Amino acid sequence: MSAGKLLHQNAPHLARYAKMHSRSKAAAITFGELIDRGLAGDQKAKDALVETAYYLGLGISNLLKGLSPEAVIVGGQISRAWPVIADELTNAVTQSIICRGLPSARLIASTLGHNTRLLGALSLVLAGKFASVLPA
Repeated sequence: MSAGKLLHQNAPHLARYAKMHSRSKAAAITFGELIDRGLAGDQKAKDALVETAYYLGLGISNLLKGLSPEAVIVGGQISRAWPVIADELTNAVTQSIICRGLPSARLIASTLGHNTRLLGALSLVLAGKFASVLPA
């Protein structure tokens, strides 16, 4: 499940932010606008992003329990808000992990922008086309 899908389930944060700013549902704010405002220093937007990071961290910790990856790469729009959410995301994952004492997965923001899935698929295709058939 992508971070975007997890965040879509947390749409109430956007509604609370819009309500804090007395915006009607007709003038709803997008998640991208929320990130822009949070990065620009709007404290209420930052609070909404931090709350979203908490719930995203809970979801990631559940995946860590079952999959035990070495790293989790957070992609999509939320990765733009990394300076605002990184600490809360890390704290939520660390505090809700059930298996203490095991190596923790690193949380990394993707640097690939909005086309992460496309670039990942492309790299798999190109690796198959350009890989050496003979062992080195």
